[in-house]
Amino acid sequence: MQSEERVFETFLRQYREIFCVLINAAEQITGQYSLSFEQYLLLKQIHEQRNITLSELADDTRTTRSAAARKLRALLLDGYVEQEAKMDDRRVKYLRLTPKGTRVEDDIHQVFLQSARTWNQLPSDLAPETINDFFTRYQANVAIWERNRPKFHRPVTRTRRQAED
Repeated sequence: MQSEERVFETFLRQYREIFCVLINAAEQITGQYSLSFEQYLLLKQIHEQRNITLSELADDTRTTRSAAARKLRALLLDGYVEQEAKMDDRRVKYLRLTPKGTRVEDDIHQVFLQSARTWNQLPSDLAPETINDFFTRYQANVAIWERNRPKFHRPVTRTRRQAED
């Protein structure tokens, strides 16, 4: 039991460290364009899917509609994204990158590709395919765990009045 706890604690520490390194590296790249990594992910998704709506964008990036709208608002104000109302239903707005947004998305994409090439050049016993396979299996296991994990429910707290009754 104690060794399981040690393995778990080691896993958490390593996960935090790896996550911090990756997020910091991504934020350094996107920060050069005054964007967060999450905003870049929205740009990338809009670039890949023509005529995407805000709801579809939120679903595809696994975020809430309100969170996607907040990030999108900045992209609209900075001139990276534009909206166009659907002809037969003006309430539906399609999103697309402006020429400025397309340039920035492409620039960031190229920097990420170069960064990925650098990762593949790190001296290691592991081939890049092995590393990618590990992350693919890890992601699949996380997805399975997400579906099967017990849901946490907050304990029902009784008010003072309910307790008195």
